[in-house]
Amino acid sequence: MTRIVRIYEACVEPPGDVMFLPSALMMLLENGQSHIYSESSMHNFWRSACTRHTWAELADGIVIDGHHVRLVDITAEVEQLVPRPTWTIHCIMRAWYEQNPRQRFYLRRHIHRGS
Repeated sequence: MTRIVRIYEACVEPPGDVMFLPSALMMLLENGQSHIYSESSMHNFWRSACTRHTWAELADGIVIDGHHVRLVDITAEVEQLVPRPTWTIHCIMRAWYEQNPRQRFYLRRHIHRGS
């Protein structure tokens, strides 16, 4: 399996709202590919955002279709939960979800499917 090099939590502030809410977990692989884990309703939004904008632009925060979005690099935080040598996509998702299941509800279906 290709090594995971960066992990981001994608946050979105819908039009008229005042809070960024976590919406997806994204993993950037060593070969430049990425994986997006979100609710099905947001998957195409994030996929489109990642193809139209650079990771740096998304990390700085931009507006897409009226939604303020930004990626938060959580690689170091995940490393505290799961030692890097044992990283798999499923163990990272499970550890991140279990830290705050209510806020990270968007991972629930991925966790249960991979059990």
